[in-house]
Amino acid sequence: MKYIHYNGQATMAADDVADAVIQYAAVLGSNGKTDTIDVPTFDDDGQGAIETLLIGPASQITVSPAPEDELENIHEGFVDHLRNLAAAAGPARPMHEDWNSEENGPA
Repeated sequence: MKYIHYNGQATMAADDVADAVIQYAAVLGSNGKTDTIDVPTFDDDGQGAIETLLIGPASQITVSPAPEDELENIHEGFVDHLRNLAAAAGPARPMHEDWNSEENGPA
């Protein structure tokens, strides 16, 4: 699980959902575009919820680790949908390179 930090609040989401949101935000930002997305998240009681985010060049979104739990399965299809939107938004000109990625060798 990860927290998506947006507009002064932290919202819990599945790892792949949070990663897809921040990657899509990076693509939109680097291409000068904006979008609204309905993100599958969890409320304070662990119930599935939807949070609508406006993301684009001025977005200030961060992602951080959250406590692990069993809440990972409410987002079927969301990650693929967001990846398709990112591909349609323009070329991926990453503003952040994960220095711990496989291309850069072991950590």
